[in-house]
Amino acid sequence: MAHDSEMVARNRQAAEAGDPVAQFNLGNMYRMGYQVARDTTLAVHWLTKAARQGNADAVQVLQRMAADGVDVALPVEAPPPTGLPAPEIDPDPLFVGEYFTDPERLRPAAEAGDPAAQVALGNALRDRLGVPGNVAEALKWYGRAAEQGDPSGQFALGVMYDRGHGVAADIVKARAWYHMAAQQGHANAQYNLGNIFNQGRGGKADPAVAAHWYGKAAAQGDAEARFALATLHETGRGVERDEARAVELYALAAEQGDAEAQFNLANMLRQGRGAEADMAEAASLYHRAAEQNLPAAQLNFGLMLAAGIGVVKDPAAAAGWFRRAAEQGDPRAQYRLGVLLEQGQVLPRDAKSAAGWYLRAAEQGDARAQYDLALMYEAGDGVERDEAKAARWLRAAAEQGDALAQYNLGVKYATGHGVEHDDVEAHFWLSLAAASDQTAVIDASHRGVAALAERLSPPDLARSEQRLRERLAEQPA
Repeated sequence: MAHDSEMVARNRQAAEAGDPVAQFNLGNMYRMGYQVARDTTLAVHWLTKAARQGNADAVQVLQRMAADGVDVALPVEAPPPTGLPAPEIDPDPLFVGEYFTDPERLRPAAEAGDPAAQVALGNALRDRLGVPGNVAEALKWYGRAAEQGDPSGQFALGVMYDRGHGVAADIVKARAWYHMAAQQGHANAQYNLGNIFNQGRGGKADPAVAAHWYGKAAAQGDAEARFALATLHETGRGVERDEARAVELYALAAEQGDAEAQFNLANMLRQGRGAEADMAEAASLYHRAAEQNLPAAQLNFGLMLAAGIGVVKDPAAAAGWFRRAAEQGDPRAQYRLGVLLEQGQVLPRDAKSAAGWYLRAAEQGDARAQYDLALMYEAGDGVERDEAKAARWLRAAAEQGDALAQYNLGVKYATGHGVEHDDVEAHFWLSLAAASDQTAVIDASHRGVAALAERLSPPDLARSEQRLRERLAEQPA
C-alpha cells in the first residue's frame, strides 16, 4: 500500500490538473482529516471543483455538509487556496464527454463526419443535454462514429444494445461492439466486456476472460475494473487466488474513491488477509465508504465505534451510523438500532420504535430480529400483546436455525399458547434445540423431549424423529 504522503501527493497533482475524482478524494481527505490536517475550507474548495465537473459523490457530500450547518459557499473574490492561477476558459469548447455548453454547435462537425462530434452529439441527444431528447437520432450518430472505427462510438453503440435504449436489447451485438472498442484500448468497453463474461450474459460465464479485460481496463486506471479484478483475485475465480494482489488492487480503487473497494479493503485489513492486520486503517476505510452512504460500511464502522476497535469507543456515534444504514434498508443495522432502542442505554428507551425496526429487519429475514420481535409480541412491549404473532415470528426464526426460537416454539406447541396444541411439533422443535450448540436451552430442551416422548405414540414419535434426522442432514457440517 502507498505511503500516506504519496497518496496525498498523487491526488493533489491529479486534482490540480483537473481530475474530478482526485478533487473529490482530496476534498474528502481535508474534510475528514485523513492523512492531512483537517481543513473545512480546503475541503469545500476541492469538493466544489469536483461537483462542478459533475462528480455525484462530491455533490452528495457538499449537500450533507450544508445540512450539518457547514458553509459550503466559497467567497466570490477568494483566490484558490492552493495559490495557483485560475485555469483559462476555452472560448470555444468542444468537449466530447457528458456535459456540453451548446450541443447544436456540434451538429455541423458531426454532419461533416467528425466522429468525436458525432459521439458528443449522440450523448447530448441521449441524455437531453441542451437539446430535446431523441434516442433514435443518438443511435444514428453513434452508429456513424462506430462505422468509422471510432472506439467511443463503438462503446456507446454497445451500451445502447446492452441496455435496450432506442433498439431492442441484444447482448450479442453489445458484446461485439464492446469488443471492437476494447481492442482499441477503450477502458470502459474493456470493463463492460469483462462484466459480460464474468456474469455469463449471452453465453457461459468465463471469469478468466473477464479477468483479462478487467486487467486491461485496470492498467489504464479504471477504478471499477480494479475493484472487479480484485474480487477475482480474492476469491480465485478465473485467476490464481492472490489476496496480496487483491489488497493492492482494492487499495488503488479505494484511493480513487470507490466505496465498495474501500469496504472490501477494510474487511481484508481487519481480518489480516493479504496484508498485516491494521484496525485503525480498516476503521478509516469503513468511515470513508460510510460517508459515501454504503450501508454495509456504515454498519461496520458503527460496530467498530461501539466496540472501540481501531477507533476511540463511541457508542453514541455508533448508534448514528446504525441509524443511517438502517434508514437505507440494511436489516442488520435495523436490528442493531432496535436493540439500542429496546435496551435504553445508549439511546433513550423507545419500545415502539424498537419493535418497528425489528419488524423491518424481520421482514427481510433477519432471524435475530424475528426472535426479538416475537418476544415483544409475547410481552406486549411496544406492541399490542399477540401470542399468535409471537408464534409466527418464532417459527420464522426457528426455520432459520435459531435455537432459542426453536425452544420457545416447542414450548408453545406443548402448551398450546398462540398455536394449536401439538405434541409432535413440540417434540420436533425441542429436539432441534437440544441438538444445537446453544447452551442456554440444551438442558431444558432435553427435559422437554424426554417428557414428550413418554406421551407420544410410537408412530408419532417415529415421525418426529425421522423429520429431525432429515432436518439435521440438511444442515452444513
